[in-house]
Amino acid sequence: MALLQYFHPSVQQLFGLASVLITIFCFGCCGALIGGRKRFAAVDIFTGWGLVTGGLTIAGILATAPFSWLVYGFWALAVGAIFWIWRRDRFEGPEPGAFRLIWRILVLASPLLLLVTAMKASQWDEFSHWLPSAQYLFRFNGFPSSALPQSPAYFPAYPQAALMTTYLSSRLTGFFIENAGTLSNTIMLLCFAPIYLSVVARGLKLDTGWNSQWRYAAFGILGVTILSTVFVQKLVFTAYADTPTAITLAVLGILVWMILNDLENDNPSTRTLAWHFSLVSALFINLKQVNPVLLAILLMAAMLIAWRDPKIKVKSLFRLLPVMLIGPVIVFLSWRYHIGQHFAGGEFQFKPFDEWLVPQAFNIFSRMVLVLSKKGFYFAMMGGLSLYAVRSLFRYHGEFDRMAIITGSLFIGYNLFLFITYITAFDSYEGPRVASLWRYNTQLGLLGCTAAVYGLSILWSNVEIKPTARTLFSGLAIALVVGAPFVTAERLRFDIRPPKDHMRMVAKYLADELPARSRVAIINVRGTGIAWLIVRYEFTAVSENLKKLHGIWPFKVLEKSPDDIAKDVQNKNITHAWVHEVTEELNASMGLALAKYQSHLLKWTGTGWLVIKSWPYDGYKDPLSFPD
Repeated sequence: MALLQYFHPSVQQLFGLASVLITIFCFGCCGALIGGRKRFAAVDIFTGWGLVTGGLTIAGILATAPFSWLVYGFWALAVGAIFWIWRRDRFEGPEPGAFRLIWRILVLASPLLLLVTAMKASQWDEFSHWLPSAQYLFRFNGFPSSALPQSPAYFPAYPQAALMTTYLSSRLTGFFIENAGTLSNTIMLLCFAPIYLSVVARGLKLDTGWNSQWRYAAFGILGVTILSTVFVQKLVFTAYADTPTAITLAVLGILVWMILNDLENDNPSTRTLAWHFSLVSALFINLKQVNPVLLAILLMAAMLIAWRDPKIKVKSLFRLLPVMLIGPVIVFLSWRYHIGQHFAGGEFQFKPFDEWLVPQAFNIFSRMVLVLSKKGFYFAMMGGLSLYAVRSLFRYHGEFDRMAIITGSLFIGYNLFLFITYITAFDSYEGPRVASLWRYNTQLGLLGCTAAVYGLSILWSNVEIKPTARTLFSGLAIALVVGAPFVTAERLRFDIRPPKDHMRMVAKYLADELPARSRVAIINVRGTGIAWLIVRYEFTAVSENLKKLHGIWPFKVLEKSPDDIAKDVQNKNITHAWVHEVTEELNASMGLALAKYQSHLLKWTGTGWLVIKSWPYDGYKDPLSFPD
């Protein structure tokens, strides 16, 4: 594939990018409006994101008006916010959302944004949960409930904030933007760079004006992406909620750190920072089911610092807690109320006591250590910060100690929590394998790299750099940011997989062409199950196919005779079957002679199978020969 084809989005995808950018801009305006003139402007986008998604969650649960009316309210608020903050801040107030730095970051990152805009969904969890959930919200203008058709998502009771950017952006364009979650994750990561750089600037003791320099924009992009130790493209460039969780946790950690720093000096801005924290944490707990645990660990770390630090009064922190917690508590209780009213299950749950993996606890712990030790830079960074945090409890000095204690507490506390859940909530297959441990730890990485770079910046502030060397480093940083997407395009475009493209092409045909009430068996002998998920997802993309959704079955045929298969077909009322990969064993079991290296749509005639249509593979023979 020619290089430029990796950067060639469709017109519809470009409209999607514009819509996501407008939505995030409006988040920033709403955040600037409510933050006031003395706010920390770099968090405007995140406070606005929390305000809007929290408000939509509460109103969507309690209001009787259609959800679309709430969207109109959001756009009206955003337009009003633009006018108001222009009047209020045009002479003396801070620029909304650190705009002077943000626009430079977006310009330098434009090759990356163009590449991401051209991407399409390709990962397991996107098809099993995140995209069906977002599509459901877009289609029905409301959260899943007992009053609406059943959601096709794996966990319909999961929090919905990660889906709302997709929803709002799709409402703006009028069509569902499949990669809006990918775009939002990428842009929000870039929007974290000004916060990251503000911490670095504090360590370097920079004068004002640094935030209008291109080199710092480039350093910020590098810091939150390839230098962060947790930049995993299959998490960032997807609709997964891990990236927004990592971003907002880092924002919250820095806000807590700033609050503690200001409490030392009795700075009146602490109350404004507390409101920032409240709104961002309202978003944070509404991203993933487990996030309240991370929020609790973070607050306990703050209390530990206040107790340990003789310059901070514990009661001063306790006075701020009602403000810091009012946002997340209201949003959390609202969503729990909705779940209680409409769902039985629909979430990841703990196992009964007799299914706990207590006898395997030592093996699970050993496996966790092994998995994390293989992530060398991350493990060294978080382990080093955690050791420094323990030291700081006995030899406490100041601001970096606070940052280390916050980060170390999260690393130790969250992995201890994961250890407990692997024993009490995971099954006998995934628990001993410590499934997704690395993915869960990436949620801590942005805060960890910010803490580590803050420490390095303090040391670097004592080093004298010649102007020529500074110019050279700046030029290299800018060249790396602009050029890296072109050099690594093939690796970054993990969504380009011919077998998955084949699955989606066939799935769209099935969704469009099969008659109503068809019951389709998906036969994929060596597959992992993603073919079934893709077919299932494409059926949900067609609004009139919701009833067909219940008629899509993953079907095992090996070690069965044709007569046994015929009985299964009759018992399940199967009308059609799609064979993704033909093997000799499959032909023998089904009593057919299907051609290899193509997939086949079959129809059950009552006495046997009839081949309706076949699709040759596009340039490959083995569907499993491509990296996932």
